[in-house]
Amino acid sequence: MNYSRLLFFLCFWLLYSPQLFSQNNSHKWSVGGAYVVTNMEGLLNQKALKPNNYTGGVKIFLGRYLSPSFNLRLEGSYGNLFYPKVSFYPERTLAVFTQQNFFDAAFLIEYKLNNNYLVKENSIIQPHVFIGFGTNNMNRDMNTYFPFGAGLKFKVTNWLALNLETTYKVNIDNSYSYLQHQAGLIFSFGKKGKSTIVENTNIEKATSDLKDLAIVTSDYDKDGVDDASDECPYLFGTIAMSGCPDSDGDNVGDSRDKCPTEKGLLENGGCPIKTIDSDGDGVEDVNDKCPTEKGLMSNGGCPFVPEITTIKEEKKQIDSGKTLSNEMINIGANTELFYLLSTSELNEKNIKTLDALAKYIVKVDIQKITIKGYTSTSGTDKINIDLAVARAQKVSNYLYSQGVNMRKMSVQGWGPYNPKYNNSLPEEAIKNQRVEIILE
Repeated sequence: MNYSRLLFFLCFWLLYSPQLFSQNNSHKWSVGGAYVVTNMEGLLNQKALKPNNYTGGVKIFLGRYLSPSFNLRLEGSYGNLFYPKVSFYPERTLAVFTQQNFFDAAFLIEYKLNNNYLVKENSIIQPHVFIGFGTNNMNRDMNTYFPFGAGLKFKVTNWLALNLETTYKVNIDNSYSYLQHQAGLIFSFGKKGKSTIVENTNIEKATSDLKDLAIVTSDYDKDGVDDASDECPYLFGTIAMSGCPDSDGDNVGDSRDKCPTEKGLLENGGCPIKTIDSDGDGVEDVNDKCPTEKGLMSNGGCPFVPEITTIKEEKKQIDSGKTLSNEMINIGANTELFYLLSTSELNEKNIKTLDALAKYIVKVDIQKITIKGYTSTSGTDKINIDLAVARAQKVSNYLYSQGVNMRKMSVQGWGPYNPKYNNSLPEEAIKNQRVEIILE
């Protein structure tokens, strides 16, 4: 038999039979290439897995789609292989081999496991098995063989896949069988067929036919509401909605529901009443006295701005012989305590101020208290920072002793940095010996 003519006929059949098969529904044709290694399994002491027993080559193939389960493929490979020098004693085990360039070609039918029964069609991993028949020029003669094997395709995109296969080619002439492994790429291409859209131009007739059917089946949509009482006889609904659907279960039928997928209120057209809190302070805008400023719920949504409270003091003697005469103690959002140089101890006026401030904080339920300690520029930075921290910490401890929650207080020691008063003037620098208490 002339196998060259047979292969030519198969190529012509594949190329000019557009209705025969395609790669998939949207990419009909596929072409590919691969690197192959060949082993004369059984001739080299049956060591089929020994790397030195393999020789390399290349393969190309062309395929199209038959059905979700089957593809057809035409392939050919070219390479070289080991074969025995003395070939007219096939029953003997030979130890001397040489290499020969050869080609083979085959027609295969491929069964795909990604046929939506075992594996989804668009799965990334697509296993398959195949069988077919072909011819080769093994041992310088044209021979016939039957190939069969299995492989895995790894989908990269809709038009590109990595293909791994192993094939055993069983020769049926006076030649030898051999094993091939391959790794390559498959490129799919084609144009998705146009779908035909048929519009129902006779809606009245279709509705009439449904009504006629409904007369026979007293509850056409099987929703438990008799068609005579069903306001939506052709749509599955609920008894509460007189047979009409209510997808979100808010007792507003879908046909009247402005928000059919969100459970809402009848008075709001079936939509939920969405609260708006522009400043994110937990107080809805409708109840927020300051809707654009983040504030406290206890203060009607407005930020806390404490009123200035004054306490009148009698004339007293304090540290270093200094005298306070009828001075007013002010507490508010920013309260200051003043110190003598190099000391962190609280004087009587500071204690009075902190007593009043503690009562105010507890009463109004202030949520955040920042205590900042400062010094003038006299002395080193380390001494000044340590002194500033000590001043702020003692204020925090005293407020805690008067019932203020410690978790609401933060202590900072700034020392000579970020001064409020001018340190270059002695009368101003003494005022930087202070602690600032900020209420928020």
